Amino acid sequence: MEQALVADNARLQKRAELSMRVTQMADQAYDEQRGRCDWDSVARDMDMPLIECLRLFDASLSTVPVQTLPNITDWSVDDLSTLKSLVLEQFGAVTADEWRLVGIYMNVEQTDCYMAYGICTLPRMTPDLHKAITQHRNASLEPGNRSQLSFQAQMAFPKRTEASILGKIRQYTSKNSNITQKDMDHVNTLVEAYGKDWERIGQETDVSPRRAQRIWAQHQQRQKVTQAWTKEELETLRNCIRDGIGMAEASRIIGTKMSYACNAKMQSLKRAGLNNAFQKSRTLWNDDDVARLVHLVSTSKGGDIDWTAIGKELGRTAKSCHLRYTKLHQKHYNAKADHSQTVSCEVQKQYEQHQRVDWTNVAQQLGLSERECLEANQFNDGKARWVYDPDTFSWDTADRMAQFIKDNYPKPVPVNYTAVSNYMWTDKSDCVKMTSLLRGEITWTAEALALVVRLRDSGMKFEDIAHQLSPTVSASRVTATYHKQKNPHVYQPLLDTDRQQIKDIMDTRAHYMDFADLRALVIQSMPNANKSALYTFVDSHGAALPAYKERLKNSNVEHIASQIMSGTKQSVLAKQMGIPSLMLTNLMRSRTFSMHSRTWTQEETDKLIEVARASPGPFNWKSISEEVGTKDPKQCRTRYFNVGHKY
Repeated sequence: MEQALVADNARLQKRAELSMRVTQMADQAYDEQRGRCDWDSVARDMDMPLIECLRLFDASLSTVPVQTLPNITDWSVDDLSTLKSLVLEQFGAVTADEWRLVGIYMNVEQTDCYMAYGICTLPRMTPDLHKAITQHRNASLEPGNRSQLSFQAQMAFPKRTEASILGKIRQYTSKNSNITQKDMDHVNTLVEAYGKDWERIGQETDVSPRRAQRIWAQHQQRQKVTQAWTKEELETLRNCIRDGIGMAEASRIIGTKMSYACNAKMQSLKRAGLNNAFQKSRTLWNDDDVARLVHLVSTSKGGDIDWTAIGKELGRTAKSCHLRYTKLHQKHYNAKADHSQTVSCEVQKQYEQHQRVDWTNVAQQLGLSERECLEANQFNDGKARWVYDPDTFSWDTADRMAQFIKDNYPKPVPVNYTAVSNYMWTDKSDCVKMTSLLRGEITWTAEALALVVRLRDSGMKFEDIAHQLSPTVSASRVTATYHKQKNPHVYQPLLDTDRQQIKDIMDTRAHYMDFADLRALVIQSMPNANKSALYTFVDSHGAALPAYKERLKNSNVEHIASQIMSGTKQSVLAKQMGIPSLMLTNLMRSRTFSMHSRTWTQEETDKLIEVARASPGPFNWKSISEEVGTKDPKQCRTRYFNVGHKY
């Protein structure tokens, strides 16, 4: 082990010295007139291949400024010629890392090199090829007779495949397939002059007889087209939908509608339920429909309104019902503005007499509902502030506000915080902030972050810090915020050269070294790499190595899985087996998916809700999943938070 480390360190030291020599020689060979180094002379002096010299070049040690040429006009003819010859002679099919080497050779940003090479290698239309295509099109040759033109194109573009050339020829030689109004008028005039002599009409219009007949048929149909839909046409279209007839055949059956119009109407009828709902959705709402709409919305379970179901009940589209209900609420809110002054005066009178407001009495005095009075009042004198203080915070007060919102503003009705402020007789902005805190929302301002750091540095626990900030924020969230604030770092991905070096080290040693020792060797060999990116790449590449896969395959997989499920840590088992712990994680994940179905039945959901709500204190999802019996802890947790509020 020590000998391998010494050998690796010596090899790395030698490579670093060689890289410094190449960089220094490249700086000395810099040509200011051309704006790049003479890499050919550097390769000759170093007695090394050109590509190897480019790989050893270290831009961080070089004093040569890199050029930026974002536009093709910034490149000279000589530079473009050098770029093309370099790519064709040295690389062929260029990869992402090789474009970096091209950028080093040209002393230009690699993205600019990629752009310039793509533009300068585009195919060019030669005069001979354009002339041949024009003659081919004028002669109206059949699509299959393109051999001569294809041969000429292949001679002009030797790097293009035959399929690509044939596709481009078809694009230039094919006739326009769209039928215009001018085509239809021309064919109709010829039919009036010659009758239905399609051979002659085809010669006159330079199209086939079959196409001429189709143009005339489309013209005849457009003469009969009407815009409005009659009851008979709608009934015929519904019969077509029921019998499975498509839009083209339906258009021929009806006779007065184009196929695209039939398609649009068929989709509308399907969305409306294949009945009179489409016609009804275009009519005005009457009082009975509005009353039924309000009743259906108010009786929706769980606060989630199923507009599709309501639309079917009313014979209208879901969008129409949703828009109508929104307008009703807007009209209701606008009507409250007329009572604002009257309600405010009565509230002010009561407050000045008794230092409190009896909203039931106010509603009786004015002949309005209590909610209307709460939403209309604009008198705010004497309202208390409600700023979160962990020592004085009361859940009774918070639950009182939450229950008022739940009773009066169920989802999706927007909350009127003016009414909430009047009901609690506290500042409106404080009610908004407290509602956000109760939902678990918190804004990490500079003051909040400074408070977290100060309290933690003084020795306070994260649970207590979370309680100082909000009644609902979790300690884990505060912990993550604290560490992010104390240890900020910017993620830097590994370079392609570093990745290749790591692969070389691991591929050559995996068959005789345990993964833990190999991982330590790689990390020691890459001291300047980003640790997070390095650990992730080493673990993922190690899990894919055949040597470690063979070790896991030869072991007792069932015994390993039972050990993990009984509480043994995966890291301990992985170290004993000499494999990455990621392989055991993937093993258990695949076994979990094979053991438990992803689909939830109604019985499983009911049992989950019953067990979860019966468990005291914080949820223990492992024990809950054991009670359910057919789902793992993660599935139980996700399912409960997705559907638990509906029960």
